[in-house]
Amino acid sequence: MFKLIKPNRIQHNVYRISIANYSDKKKNKVNISQMPLSYIGVMSDLYVPPSWSRVPILYWPKVLIKRISLFALNTYMIVKFKQEIGVPLNFNKWKDESIEKFININKTFTKSCNNHSSKIIDQLNNHAGKYLIDMLKIRSNSFPKSSSSISWEIKSIDKNPKIVLFNVIPDQNGLGLFVQYIMQLKTTQEIQVDGKKHVVENNDYLVYSMNPITEELLLVGKLFECDYKRGLKGELDMFDQKTMQKFLLLAADIYREDPKTSKQKLE
Repeated sequence: MFKLIKPNRIQHNVYRISIANYSDKKKNKVNISQMPLSYIGVMSDLYVPPSWSRVPILYWPKVLIKRISLFALNTYMIVKFKQEIGVPLNFNKWKDESIEKFININKTFTKSCNNHSSKIIDQLNNHAGKYLIDMLKIRSNSFPKSSSSISWEIKSIDKNPKIVLFNVIPDQNGLGLFVQYIMQLKTTQEIQVDGKKHVVENNDYLVYSMNPITEELLLVGKLFECDYKRGLKGELDMFDQKTMQKFLLLAADIYREDPKTSKQKLE
């Protein structure tokens, strides 16, 4: 989506944004229960199972085992949610709200581009995480001044949205506090730039962070299907702060292309 917009400054500006705005204020151990939900971005290269069409037949048994393991992990997290958080599970409501926020974010972004004002993005504080907002502002500021207009709309939702990963984020005592999930959303979208219409089919894996007690829900980024050889465990070194900072910002850019096709890397 919005692949027509390919600002050259993205790779340079992305690392200028400090993801330590909050943690710098608390150089000691951060109490996650005191952290705003908007700072809970995509903190790991979470596992997204590859489509069967992308998997060689030889690897089908291994991918099937990974899918079964992912199902077991999701089941464990749901049990943990029920036992430790104690509010009703309402996946249908969460999915509906997730789609609504996704639509509002895209429409606000196009409005920002049309008005050549990234300040409009600030209207999304109740819809998007901090790092996603930062990336939207970079994209908006990079929209060509010569372009007079851009519009966006979803023409159809082509498949029932599916939560492919459900993760409970614990507090400092190990008890469930926040939730982060990946929702698969297949859509047909129409984008018009200066009167030129483009119809695209997208299969997005959108990452949302949620406070189930207050029902605050934010879109924080996007991931892509994993390579069929990869395991469930993330490949990033979560103890390498510099690498994780780069990944956190990169994953927040929901308009970036799949790195497996664009060869985009953490550099």
